[in-house]
Amino acid sequence: MFDVKFIEYKGRRILYHDMKDCDSSEFTEMLNKSMDLASKEPLQSILSIAVGGENTPIFTDQEMFINYLKKNTPYIKASAVACLPEIKEKMLASVMGKSERRLQLFKTEEEALEWLISIP
Repeated sequence: MFDVKFIEYKGRRILYHDMKDCDSSEFTEMLNKSMDLASKEPLQSILSIAVGGENTPIFTDQEMFINYLKKNTPYIKASAVACLPEIKEKMLASVMGKSERRLQLFKTEEEALEWLISIP
């Protein structure tokens, strides 16, 4: 199960992707919901976080994930990813290079959220 929604964190609005219990069959649906929410926002306005875990799928289709990152990028001001196991961080790093999208990686959700709210 996954959830994508805007949350308030210390007075800042953040697009929150809860992928802790997302399975690979839901990953495309999650990305589509995220893109739908993002596309309604002004360009370069979104602070975004994805929170994962041991079972988080990085991508079910690498090309689809890269396309999502490219389409979503104009709306994103800053992106953070938190709580991924090291092997999945490495998988994500390889995809980031192909998408020209910068995602900051953090060990904890709190570190990621604090970094996001520090963005002017």
